[in-house]
Amino acid sequence: MKHYLCGLSILTAVMLLLAFVVKWIAMPLFAPVPMWLLPVAVVYFAVAYGVQYWLSVSSVNKHPKAFIQFFLATTVAVLFLHIVVLVGGMLVNPAGGKRFAIGFLILYVVYTVYMTVSLVRFMKNPKGEE
Repeated sequence: MKHYLCGLSILTAVMLLLAFVVKWIAMPLFAPVPMWLLPVAVVYFAVAYGVQYWLSVSSVNKHPKAFIQFFLATTVAVLFLHIVVLVGGMLVNPAGGKRFAIGFLILYVVYTVYMTVSLVRFMKNPKGEE
């Protein structure tokens, strides 16, 4: 869990830095998107995927046979939460809704890939990461 949290913290710091750099460099392109919206989305993804990873690892340690069902259930729940946050972000700022959705999609892909790779590594050696 320590390796995941360390990597997640580094990934979040890099994504926050990129969000600010893109906002300042490409100001005309992202002008309709409020300055605070993308960094909040980065923090949201860090928390959501941190909790989902922790729940998944706890599920493996408690009930290894029920892991697949638990993982799929948490994935569906988090996906619905992402949809609610995406729609909420688009409603908060209708003028920049499409641009926010593009940024949200990029964050979704980056954090999903990171969590999936981390879970695969954990599943190969569940005792080694503790």
